[in-house]
Amino acid sequence: MSDNVLYRKWRPLTFNEVVGQEHVTTTLINSISLKQTSHAYLFTGPRGVGKTTMARVLAKSMNCTITPNCCLQPKGKRNFCDSCKSINDGNMIDLIEIDAASNRSIDDIRDIKEKSLFAPNIGSCKVYIIDEAHGLTGPAQQAFLKLLEEPPENVIIILATTEINSIPQTIISRCQRFDFNRINTSQMSSHLMLICDAEKIKISEEACNVISLNSSGSLRDAENILQQISSLKNKDVNEEDVYDFLGLSRIDTGVDLTINILKNEIDNVLKLIQKESESGTDPLHLKNQVLKCLRTIIYLKHGLVDLLEETDNTINSLMSISKEISVEAVNKISKVLINSHVEPNEFPPLSLEVALIECCNLNDNIKVQNFDTRVTNLDKNDETKPIPESAPVIKNENGNKPQTKPIPESAPVIKNENGIKHQTNRTIINSEWKSVCNSLRRVKGNKYFIGGLLNSVSPVINEGKINLIFKSNTMKQNFLSEISNNETKQKVIDTIKDNYNESLELIVDEVVNSSIEEQNPLVKTPIVQHAISMGAKIKKNK
Repeated sequence: MSDNVLYRKWRPLTFNEVVGQEHVTTTLINSISLKQTSHAYLFTGPRGVGKTTMARVLAKSMNCTITPNCCLQPKGKRNFCDSCKSINDGNMIDLIEIDAASNRSIDDIRDIKEKSLFAPNIGSCKVYIIDEAHGLTGPAQQAFLKLLEEPPENVIIILATTEINSIPQTIISRCQRFDFNRINTSQMSSHLMLICDAEKIKISEEACNVISLNSSGSLRDAENILQQISSLKNKDVNEEDVYDFLGLSRIDTGVDLTINILKNEIDNVLKLIQKESESGTDPLHLKNQVLKCLRTIIYLKHGLVDLLEETDNTINSLMSISKEISVEAVNKISKVLINSHVEPNEFPPLSLEVALIECCNLNDNIKVQNFDTRVTNLDKNDETKPIPESAPVIKNENGNKPQTKPIPESAPVIKNENGIKHQTNRTIINSEWKSVCNSLRRVKGNKYFIGGLLNSVSPVINEGKINLIFKSNTMKQNFLSEISNNETKQKVIDTIKDNYNESLELIVDEVVNSSIEEQNPLVKTPIVQHAISMGAKIKKNK
C-alpha cells in the first residue's frame, strides 16, 4: 500500500534526484568524491524539503561497495549495489533511524552509545540518523554531546531538525551543518508535472502551479495534495478543480478583496467574504490571501518583481493599485491583519469581517491624511500664511557675488480644493522624507549610498518642486556627482513620487549651516566621506 503513496514512491534515491537543494548536494558529492567525509552532520530546514531523504542517500554513499558510487549516478539511472539496495528496501541493519520525538530520554542516548561500540555487520560503517533532533531532552543532549566528541570508529551520525534554535551550540559546532531551503514554485511545479506524466495523471500546468503555491515550499505536502487530486479519475484537472477540491479561494479573490479594501469599498468586501464563506472557504485562508497581495504590492513599489512567485495576472492586477497607495498605508493595513485573530473555519466569519472593515476605515483615514489633512492643515487660528514669492538676494562679505538667502524653515503652501492657500504640516513632510531616505538606503551610486547622502537634507516643497537643502557643500557635491547618472537620478525622483504621491521637480538648493563640516579638514578624507554617506554626522566639540 505504501508503494502507492506518491511521496514515498517518488522519494529520491540518489543525490541528483533531490529537488531544490543543489547547494547541499554539490558539497556532499564533492566530499564523497574526495573521500573527505565527516563523522557528524546536521541537516536543518523546513519540513518536507528533503532532510531525511538526503540523510538516507548519504548513508548509502558511505556504505556503497562499487566505484563509481551508486549515489552519484545521473538523474534517471538507478543501478544499485547490494548494500544500496538493502537501504532502499529498509533492510540494512547498519543504518539505524531514530525518531528523537519518541526516543528522547537519556537512556535512549546511552543505548545508542553502547551499540555504537560494536563494529558494522555488513557495511563499511554504521550510520545513525536522528530525526527531529530538537526533541531530545536536555540531559539527553548532554549525553549525546559526549558521543560527538569521541565518536567510535566507523560510526557516522546524521541529525535532522526543523528547529535549529533548540539545538545547543556545543552540538552544532561539532557537526557539518547544512541549511535546507524551501523549494521554489517553478522547481516544484516541474517535479509535479514529471510525476503526473509518469503516473498518467491528467492535470494542467496551471493546476500544478496552484498546488505548488499552496504547499509552503514543502515538496512532500505538494505530493500529498497531488495524491488527493489523482483520485479524480478520467478527468482533466485544471486550476479551478484544485481550488474546489482543497476548499481554497482563488488568488483572484484575494486580489479583488485587496483592491476593494484599498478603495474603501466595504460593501464589496462584505459581499466577497459572504460568497466565499458560503462556498466553504476558510476565512483564515482569505486573510492570508490578502496579506499575500499586500506583500506583492510592497515588492512592486520597490521594483522587486523578479523576486515574486506570483502569476502574471496577479502582478498585472495589483500593478495599478500599487501606484495609488503609499507604502505607509500598506504597512498599517498589514499590521491590522497580522494582529487580528481570525478563527479557522469560522462561520459566519465575524472576526475576518471585523478585521477587514477596520482595514477599510484605516485606509480611509490614511487617504484623508495624505490628500486632505496634509494639504489643508491650518494653524490654530485658521489663518493663512503666504509664502514668499522669491528668496531675497543679499551680498556676501566682499560685496561682489550675490548669494541666495536660505529658504525659510516655514512650511510651504499648497492650495486646497477651494483654491485657498494653506500651509502643509512640516512634520508630515519630514516623516515622508525619512521614508524616502529609508527606501534609498541600499541604492548605491558610483561611490556612495544615496539614502545616506540625503539623510541630513532639509526638503522644502513649493509649487511642484522639492528643494533639497544640504548642510554640507561636500555632501551636496557628492550628491550632484551621483545623480549625474540618469538611472540614479530617476530612481531618486521615482522614490520621492511614491512617498509624496505627486510628481515633484528635483532642485538642489544652496548650502546652509555648513561651517562645521567645511572647516574640518577630515571631511575631505575618503573614509570620512564614505561614513557621512552612510548617515554619520559630524558633531562640534563643546
